[in-house]
Parts: sequence; C-alpha cells; structure tokens
Amino acid sequence: MKELSPELSKLIFNNVYNGIYLVDSQGKTLWVNKAFEEMSGFSLNELEGKTLYDLVNVYKYFSGSASILVLENKKPATVTYRTSKGKNFLVKGKPIFDDNGNLKYVVNTIWDLTVINYTDVVDKDTLREFKLQESDIITTSSSMNSVIDMAMKVAPTDANILITGESGVGKSLLAGLIHKMSDRKNGKFLKINCASIPETLLESELFGYESGAFTGANTRGKMGLVEAAEGGTIFLDEISELSLNVQAKVLTLIQEKEFVKVGGTKSIKSNVRIIAATNKNLYTLVNEGRFREDLYYRLNVIPINIPPLRERLDDIPILCEYFLKKFNEKYNSYKYISDSVIEYFKTYNWRGNVRELENTIERLVVTTKSNNITLSDLNQLFDEDFSGNKLNFDEQIALFEKNILLKAKKKFGSTRQIAKHLNLSQTKVVRLLKKHKIV
Repeated sequence: MKELSPELSKLIFNNVYNGIYLVDSQGKTLWVNKAFEEMSGFSLNELEGKTLYDLVNVYKYFSGSASILVLENKKPATVTYRTSKGKNFLVKGKPIFDDNGNLKYVVNTIWDLTVINYTDVVDKDTLREFKLQESDIITTSSSMNSVIDMAMKVAPTDANILITGESGVGKSLLAGLIHKMSDRKNGKFLKINCASIPETLLESELFGYESGAFTGANTRGKMGLVEAAEGGTIFLDEISELSLNVQAKVLTLIQEKEFVKVGGTKSIKSNVRIIAATNKNLYTLVNEGRFREDLYYRLNVIPINIPPLRERLDDIPILCEYFLKKFNEKYNSYKYISDSVIEYFKTYNWRGNVRELENTIERLVVTTKSNNITLSDLNQLFDEDFSGNKLNFDEQIALFEKNILLKAKKKFGSTRQIAKHLNLSQTKVVRLLKKHKIV
C-alpha cells in the first residue's frame, strides 16, 4: 500500500470533523488538528511541547485527560472533560506501540459535547438540579468502552433507547451523553424519575394540565416536561414504575408523536426523543401483566446494558482518583488513598456501584483526620471491617483470581508470558481469561 505524503496526511487530518490530539510516551503534546483548535479555542502554538500533566494540573486548561489514563494503564481510555474556556468534550485515547511493544504515542479523537445553555421554560430549581448531577465519564474498561461506542453509534439517530443496569451504574450519565452526541444537543435534556413522583402527579408532570383540571391546579394550567423538551430529549428513569394508565399515554407519544394534557381534549404534536432506563427486567414485568408489551417493544429498539462496577475492576483506581480530586477541591483538603485501600475496594461487592463508591470517597475525605486514607479509616467508617455487603468466600476467591489475571495481563500481555509468570499452563491461562471475561 502506498504511503501518504506528509502534506496529504496533514490535509486529511486538518479536514476531518473530529478533533485529533497527538502526544508522545511522556504525555508531551506533539500536534493537534484544525478541528481541535476551532472547537477548543486553543492553538497548536499554545499546546505544543506542553505535557498533559501540566495542562491539567498546572495550567488548568483541561479538567481531565484520556492521554494520562492511556499512559498509566497502557490501554484505550474514554473520558469526558471540560476546558478552561467552557467547552465540554468526549475523548477516546488509543495507545500506539512500537515493534518492541513499547508505548510510543497516544492518539486522541475528540467530540464536542458543548451545548447552548437554555434559560427559558424550565424553572431555575430544575436547571440547578441538572447541573449538580452532571458528572464525567471516565473508563479504561473494555466493556464500558463498548457501551460508549454503542451509545455514540446510535446517538445521531432518533431511535428509542432502553438503558438497563443496576442502580448506581450511571444510566443517567449515559443518557446525557447520548443527548449531547445527537443532533438534538442544543435542545433540552429533561429527566424525570418515575419512581420518585406519586402516580397522581406523574401524569401532570410529564404532560402538563389545563386550567381547572383538578382541585388545587394552577388557574393558568401548566406545561409538562414533554412540551418543555420540544426538539430535545426526555429521559424516563425507572420507567418500570409507570402505572399502566401513564404507560398508555407514553405509548401514544411514541407512536403518534402527540399527547393530551390532563383535563384537556386537544392533541398536541410533539417532537421529542425518548430515552428510558430501568434496573428491573421489563420483559418479566410484561409477563406478569405489570408493563405493556407494546410499550416494551417500542422502547427496546436499542437496548444498552451497563455492566456493574464489580465486573470492571480496572475502573476502580481511576474512579477513586477522580472522586478524590473532586472532593478534595470541594472541601479544600489534600487527602490521598493508600494502595491497600484500593486493593480492598477491588474485593468489595459495590451493590450501589459507582454511586456507592463516590459516596464512600466523599465520606472518607470528610471524616478522616490524616491526609493518608488507610484501611483503619475504613474500619472506623464502616462497622465490622467494611463488610456491610461483603462477598461470600467463593466470590472473594473469584475476585482475587480475576485481579491477579488483570495485573498479569496488563504487565505481560501475551498468554505465554502470563503462564510463565504465574507458573501455569498456557491452556489454563486462556481458560481463566475466558472465565473472567478478560479480553
């Protein structure tokens, strides 16, 4: 195959839609394309020669970096971060190795997630809640990267999406990413938790109501979230909790692209995208008669399942670092976590998933006296040696085994080298990697 000339290569990379950011094995900025300059507001002259470590920690140009994760973990990484100029990006970093297996470069592909702030229609309290809930995506897990790749693939379409996964895995975060990657990103992204609002109020919150619709109703009526999100996205979290009556109205909204306010008779046309999420098995609820089968199939056009934290142990250290930085800044502290705590976290069940990990880090930052957070701090924070939802013996052994394999694969790469290091047969190593779904 004929190689492209430097001039032609530069022409191509400067005219692609996405930003491209190239760093060397030390994290030093080598080159960025025109698209990145335009979307970020930073020129190549400002960035060239500076390391990502300095750009994040010293100059504060960026709140995070995929390159740093790639350099530290020698594997692809995906992050979202903000810039000092108010931009919001999604970045996928990919390691480039030389013939000897040494990491030589990191190539980053960048998508602009920046949206125009909306100030009308939605009340200030609702907007404030959305902003407080905004968080970053950060992962080196192959399973999570696959989830994000699927989300990016379907985001530009208007297909309905059903996000499943345990409580606390980040379903809301993924829904927000899909919205920001879509053509609707400058429209509103409005969320409603179907489990947190009484059934009698949920229908009016979603679809609004006409004047005099019920006792205590506003005399001028009220606009619902569906109408407020016109041209944007509605995220129905915990959709399994909808009553059959409200399910019927959601089905009409999806099928006919219209709805009727509570107490009204006039159909209102609607142009919103529906993203739904649940931590329950909707198909089981269908069989039990608690969820409409026709609505299930309308929602389940694109199913995306987010794996629990215990199945992506590689993310625990980087998430700990992220949350530690977040809460150190919030509480003006300088805490750090010992390696023994991180290793212990990898054996914990995390039934509350990422949300539980985040809450745990915040509690440790607030309550520990020393800057160094140790296992003894965990013992004080959680009675019975941090064993509130500890795995049983067999599960702990399995996690320990998986952790050994993950470390060996990260260090040695090939199954032959792993087998030699662990004094196992190569066949057994292959079987164990398959058992623990390590790719």
